[in-house]
Amino acid sequence: MKREDDAQLIRGILSGDDEAFNTLVQKYQQSVHTLVWRKIGDFHYAEEITQDAFLQAYEKLATLKDPCQFAGWLYVIANRLCITWIRRQRPVMQPLDDTSVKAIDNLTYERYILEQRESEAIERRCEIVEELLTKLPESERTVMTLYYLGEMTTKEIGDCLSVSVNTIVSRLHRARKRLQETGEFFQMPSNNQQQNLAIQITNHHRSGEFDKALEISAQALESNPANLEAYGSRWRLIGEMFPEEEAKKKICSEIEYTLRTQPETSEVLDTAYWGYMSLPNRTKNVPNSLFDKMLQYPKTEAYLTALLGLAERSEDASHQWHYYQRVIDEFTASDAPILSWYLLAYEQMLRLVEQDRSLASDDYLDGLIDGLLKAHLAMCKETQQWFGWAYKEAVKWRLKFNNRLDKALEILACAAIRLSEKEEQIWLIENNNGTVEEANKDFSRLHAEVYLQQERWREAYDGLLENAPDFLEAFWGRFNERTINYFYMLGRSAEGIGDWETAMRYYADAHFAPKPHVEAQAGLKRVYHQMARGKTTDTFETFLEATEAEYRSREAADLEKFRQKFITDRLNKKATDFRLETLEGETYSLSAMIGKVVLLSVETSRFGVYSDKIPEVKTVYEKFSKNDDVVVWGISDGGTPHQAQEFLAEHAPPWPVLFDPRQEVRKAYQIETTSSFFLLIDKTGNWQYSLVSPYLMKGQPLIWLVEALLSDA
Repeated sequence: MKREDDAQLIRGILSGDDEAFNTLVQKYQQSVHTLVWRKIGDFHYAEEITQDAFLQAYEKLATLKDPCQFAGWLYVIANRLCITWIRRQRPVMQPLDDTSVKAIDNLTYERYILEQRESEAIERRCEIVEELLTKLPESERTVMTLYYLGEMTTKEIGDCLSVSVNTIVSRLHRARKRLQETGEFFQMPSNNQQQNLAIQITNHHRSGEFDKALEISAQALESNPANLEAYGSRWRLIGEMFPEEEAKKKICSEIEYTLRTQPETSEVLDTAYWGYMSLPNRTKNVPNSLFDKMLQYPKTEAYLTALLGLAERSEDASHQWHYYQRVIDEFTASDAPILSWYLLAYEQMLRLVEQDRSLASDDYLDGLIDGLLKAHLAMCKETQQWFGWAYKEAVKWRLKFNNRLDKALEILACAAIRLSEKEEQIWLIENNNGTVEEANKDFSRLHAEVYLQQERWREAYDGLLENAPDFLEAFWGRFNERTINYFYMLGRSAEGIGDWETAMRYYADAHFAPKPHVEAQAGLKRVYHQMARGKTTDTFETFLEATEAEYRSREAADLEKFRQKFITDRLNKKATDFRLETLEGETYSLSAMIGKVVLLSVETSRFGVYSDKIPEVKTVYEKFSKNDDVVVWGISDGGTPHQAQEFLAEHAPPWPVLFDPRQEVRKAYQIETTSSFFLLIDKTGNWQYSLVSPYLMKGQPLIWLVEALLSDA
């Protein structure tokens, strides 16, 4: 009986159907009793606790938020009852003749305080974990629930779910990794000492207490059995804290020591691999001997990692192709330890074909795209992402290679059917923050692109025009590459139906944009010959000048709309003061800048996302460099002093860069993105504007915002 059937039974129970509850009891009674019996070691008491577990479940059934999670919820209840039973078993009584009443009172009070603290800690852990669990797919959510809330071992969970311990360990690992990538797992409380050590390392790291984190992480090397999570945290920390040569010496010697002293397992080898990967040059640091050992554990995460690592470090396209092909040949979507990495192999093979079309015949390419879609759909199901994501990517690859466009239309038909299902709509809205209406427009746009490639001009033009995105919705969206390509497609389809004036306008939008479409000028030339045929003696150059003048007029009108939108949307909040230092020890405070407009460029140097925005900020800096009423500061957080120093040496920004290892500014101004983030403070010390970096284009809209604050009375 599937979990969906559990949900149906629970709805029946809540409606008054007691027989439905009997069905649930029959389904889970034996597995719950087995769990309890193994936990407390008494068969008959286990029967009583099992009955109590079902009674509690019945009484609290209305509080269960997700009926599909009934099994995990029930096991947690049973496990807590076991813990309570074990705690109540009184030890052998000791004579109290020689113990004072005051001492007994003190002991009783101390025990009460300890129990209260333990209870509060458990409740807090439950609250945090329950919040984090909503971000996981169902399979991972179940094992995390049992492991953290039920305090069950991996063997107990495996027995309850009828899967191997390796599968449970793998799901726990994937879940931790997924939460780690969101930056939230590091706050999760731990129910075992080893994992708690890894969390301590990371917490000190995130707080900028690098030396403390390094000191704590040294304990990992003394652990027995090996504390692999703490090993990994330590090596990532060393890779960030020290110059390359020093970091390499430390990490490599510790990895070699670990491999000598620990029993060889796929998990130990995988941990060693990621230790080498924490250094610059990534896979080039990994010894061939380690790859050889990892490849002795087929179907494991270490094996998959080794194949992808060998592909990454290969410079020859045929070697890369070989390793990605092995991933596809030796795994399936159902047995790949990390499904997203299996999907990556398909994507990388298609990118190789982009670079060298001779690598794959049309038929082989067709099979690759089919395999990509199958793997992508499996990943969407596992992570509860809407399936439309997978369908769209498959269609885009077929468009890119002009491969079996009839299949592209079939895929879009499947996507439309799937989108009509309630589950797909829930995943789209809740997990992707999308709407059914916009998803349908996306599919319609792809239909039109297929028609364009098939030279079905009228269908293509009508579809593109009817489902065109709102080009004036966002400043960045008006001039991004996707929009420019859309203008070109509108021009090409308009040309196909003989509407020369419309084609000229859209080709102009694509050609005179900040990043012109490479084929737009050729389109303008074709239109010119059609429009000038026997009507004018103007040259193409004259035609191009007149067309550009029309475009610049439209562009200026659009930019003014954006400018007005930006400068009128103010926050009017009191700016939070801070006091930070540069790496050279110079101190800067925001409160000392009253009377000036302050532009703060907040970036996370650890992720290297800021460097492409430096030229844009330099444009702003140079624009106001002679104006004493404007101050530009950079704020670097998220990395070690060594990383910040390397960053400054490479990019040499002309403005002061303040070091904020504790991310005080990020917290004070509630900055959640890891992209560059801009804050603008007016002359009176009020926080007026916030801006995420992708908006920047030729220093705009930052220049507009600074000018608006300078013009304030």
